[in-house]
Amino acid sequence: MQRDATRVLFNGTLLTGVLLTGAFVAGTTTLSFGATGQESGGAAADIAGELAALRAANDALAAKVARLEQETDGSRWLTESRAAEIRGIVTDVLADASSRDSLAGAGLGAGWSKDQGGFFLASEDGSFKLNIRGQLQVRWAMNNRDNAGLGATAAKDSTWGFENRRTKLTFSGHIIDPSITFEVKPVFNRTPASITSGDQTLSSGNIVGSVEEIWAQKRFDSGLSVRVGQFKAPFLREELVSSASQLTVERSLVNDLFSTKFAQGVQLEFGGGKDESLRAQLFYGDGLRANGSSVPSSSTSAAGSYAGSYTTAFNANPTDYAFAGRVEYLGAGSWRQMRDLTSFRGEETAWMLGFGAMAQSLRPTNEGPLAVTATDSMWGVTADLTVDFGGANLFVYGVYRDVSLAGAVPTRGGGTSDSFGQWGVVAQGGVFVSDEVELFARYELGDTGTDRFRVSEPGVELETASVATAGLNWYIGGSKDLKWTTDVGMSFAPVGDFASSGADWLGDGSSTAGDGSTNDGQWVVRTQLQLLF
Repeated sequence: MQRDATRVLFNGTLLTGVLLTGAFVAGTTTLSFGATGQESGGAAADIAGELAALRAANDALAAKVARLEQETDGSRWLTESRAAEIRGIVTDVLADASSRDSLAGAGLGAGWSKDQGGFFLASEDGSFKLNIRGQLQVRWAMNNRDNAGLGATAAKDSTWGFENRRTKLTFSGHIIDPSITFEVKPVFNRTPASITSGDQTLSSGNIVGSVEEIWAQKRFDSGLSVRVGQFKAPFLREELVSSASQLTVERSLVNDLFSTKFAQGVQLEFGGGKDESLRAQLFYGDGLRANGSSVPSSSTSAAGSYAGSYTTAFNANPTDYAFAGRVEYLGAGSWRQMRDLTSFRGEETAWMLGFGAMAQSLRPTNEGPLAVTATDSMWGVTADLTVDFGGANLFVYGVYRDVSLAGAVPTRGGGTSDSFGQWGVVAQGGVFVSDEVELFARYELGDTGTDRFRVSEPGVELETASVATAGLNWYIGGSKDLKWTTDVGMSFAPVGDFASSGADWLGDGSSTAGDGSTNDGQWVVRTQLQLLF
């Protein structure tokens, strides 16, 4: 642009010179006609001198313009005003770059940072912070069971297809100061039952929103924390570890039967600090879920379940009391390592020992005597060991539950009983064969103690679980945020009380008609892609 302006100046100057020269010549010529002959010779000499002077001036001007053109190709083209403009642009760019880079730091308003827990919004003074996380699990599963001898109404032996196993969002953070924390976790159910809300009815198969975690917590300087709301009661470790951090595609059938799951109430927590090796949790609240804890309604049906207090009103599934608690000892490593059931290469060796207990007394909603088969109360205990080897892992636990009935119930072969014991054990481990691929295996065994209440012989045992599972995890790019898991499971006993559609194990049929058989073994193939953000 500067060069073009110089050319315009040069051309304009030349044109001006030519016009002035022409005007001068015309004027002097006119004067020459009016002069005497004696004066014409002197005038001509004057004109010649003036033309020479004009020519010299034009030559000097042309040289100056040429010099200016050369300077536009060098470093002196930058004028003071242009320099000020560029300095302003550079300042704006540097300020913008500084603000973007600082999104990863603490104390700023918004962005993404691993140290800040992913996506976050925060006030400048640190009094408020909101983290947003998400979990997606897309799964393909195939189940095969032998339903021979059950008649024309029996389900097909093989079933397969896709499912959105889990879709969750988590909103967590703190208010006023970091000692007051909260969490809200909406979820989108896979296959919800039919529900009616006002004038709208949603049938099974629609995606219906629900919520899992709903709590607020205050941590005091003494190390004591108080939590109130809805959350997982502190009992089984396998359940307390997030579904996003499991070793296999899905938790075990033993866990599904004995887990107290989500409950509403208040919890005290002691310890668990960075430099502390002990942590204790105590829960008091509404009813705790207990699958397979009721007397079977018939000889061919599975044991009934107690739903607990998950998203219920205060008068639903009432209890006289409901307690749960855990004590954990961290022998090596950090508490952060105990958030999952795997151990990446390069991580330090860590191990933890845990103990849990639960007890609850169920309360009927109506006056009057209870049926003798009704569940009255129960208590349970568990112990677990977790070991991280830095590239390999081991997790084992056992659980026992004692169930008391409202009265003496007839049992098969004569006699009666007003209680029964239930137990389960799980052992699993994994090893990384590369930085991204982990092989794993698990075996689980359990018994609900309910078969003696099936007065008529069903032809098989429906109270036992004996399942082996093996597979691999591929941490794509070496990240926990993108994981592809594939495993194969084999049940060596009919799946009855331990059936869990959430784990893709389906209940085996049973019948006292025909040959009375139900199962020669059930197996499941599952492959799942998990995305965390």
